[in-house]
Amino acid sequence: MGRPEKPIATLNLGLLALARWLREIRTNAQLTYIELAARTGHAYSATTLQRAASGKRVPRLPVVEAYAVACGGSLEQARRRWRHARAVEHSAALALGSAPRPRLVENAAELRAALREMYHRAGAMPLREMERRAGLGRLPRSTMRRMLDGTTMLSKDQMLAFLTVCDVPEREHQDWLDALSRVWDKRHSWYDNELFKNLNEPAEQFIPDERKLPSGRGRSTSNAGAQRSQFARGRPANKNGKRLKPGVTTTG
Repeated sequence: MGRPEKPIATLNLGLLALARWLREIRTNAQLTYIELAARTGHAYSATTLQRAASGKRVPRLPVVEAYAVACGGSLEQARRRWRHARAVEHSAALALGSAPRPRLVENAAELRAALREMYHRAGAMPLREMERRAGLGRLPRSTMRRMLDGTTMLSKDQMLAFLTVCDVPEREHQDWLDALSRVWDKRHSWYDNELFKNLNEPAEQFIPDERKLPSGRGRSTSNAGAQRSQFARGRPANKNGKRLKPGVTTTG
């Protein structure tokens, strides 16, 4: 089995548990690191695999997965232990637990905070790796980066891919989709109100100053509704709302 490994020295209890588990499954499989590297198809060297179980830093997830599979260990356990080690690593710098649960999310800021927290609890996987696991074009890392920075929001399909890659249980997906729906409904409601709020104002606001009309169009004395249509569409209209050819004027 080679030389005994050095003791694990880390303050990250999640990393400690991960390193111990990796060493345990290798011991049970009775493999040297050279043999372990061969079982990965030499995708990773013996040095890389030994470093993964050293406990000095959290290894990359693909390395942990390859290590576990080569030793006959559980892939699900490998991912769960890796996520925990990464979450502990990030918890010192982040106030995890401050974001609302998806059912309590009411606006875009709260949803982004909840997604960021979920992302870090899931191990804060590198965005390039998340993009690869989601599949070509399903979850662009540029979109994820903007979402985590608070400058954009994921679409429904992107949200599902994000939840899947972060290993969020499928039974919880609907809560996140409902939160996303509430956020988009509020955003569109605000947009519509801003876009159409002037329709309740006096019609005179929509009548252009005749002195500013381009030459050749003449003056219009049609009713307010037709004037509004003329101003909105950029072409003259009679009082029945029918558009006329440029240069034609209407009379009362």
